[in-house]
Amino acid sequence: MKARPAFMLAEALCALALAALLGIACATALVGVRRALLGAESRARTERGGREALQVVAALGRDADSVVVLGDTAVELTVRIASGVVCARDSLTLTLPPARVASGPALLARAQPVEAGDALSVLLRDSLGGAARWERVMIDSVSERAGEVPCGSATGFVAGADVANPRMRLVLASLDPAVRPGASVRIGRRGRIALYYAGSGEWMLGWRRCSAGTCGVVQPVAGPLRGPSMGGFVVETERTGVLRVRIGVPGIAGQLEARVTRTDVGR
Repeated sequence: MKARPAFMLAEALCALALAALLGIACATALVGVRRALLGAESRARTERGGREALQVVAALGRDADSVVVLGDTAVELTVRIASGVVCARDSLTLTLPPARVASGPALLARAQPVEAGDALSVLLRDSLGGAARWERVMIDSVSERAGEVPCGSATGFVAGADVANPRMRLVLASLDPAVRPGASVRIGRRGRIALYYAGSGEWMLGWRRCSAGTCGVVQPVAGPLRGPSMGGFVVETERTGVLRVRIGVPGIAGQLEARVTRTDVGR
């Protein structure tokens, strides 16, 4: 006996209805999975920004020549950008050896270009055997020159093959008469790390270069972080030479934390 067409049509309609329900269920599940993945990715990105902020503050604070905690939500420090020795002196002018040499180690290491307004620290040693001390002076101007004078191969600080390489010439605001060729020097750049409002409801950790009591335009470092009142960035002096840094990121409970022990050379 043959089946009636009406019965086959009902089966087809039921199958279509079940397929539609299954399709809706799969789509809903996929949307849920996509939301969960986006949420996890957003949390991971936010936490990564917080860890980057923590690492930057720790790196700068560890090797800074000086650190001053302002309240508990900002820190001023002098970041070292160059170090080396004096190879020639003339009144208020110091000349440093080339940063690049043909062979062997250079007597000048430079991480960033030196600019007017940076701070020069010169190590002075007491001729009577007393303790050495660092004297800090401001750099008025910076230029570069090559050739035998000053700081040529006859000084022993520059090899003959490197005479044509440029040497840094620093004009200073003042200079102790005791500074002589061979004295160790460090060059630092003063700046401030603090939270700033970047718009769209986001707070970021930023760096501002400071000179002569004035700080410049903020440059983003890492983020987004929580606002100042919610523990986005907190820094404290736990004890002499040790900083406690805490970073809070939005959407994640608690704070990321690190203790930074400053190096002896930078104190």
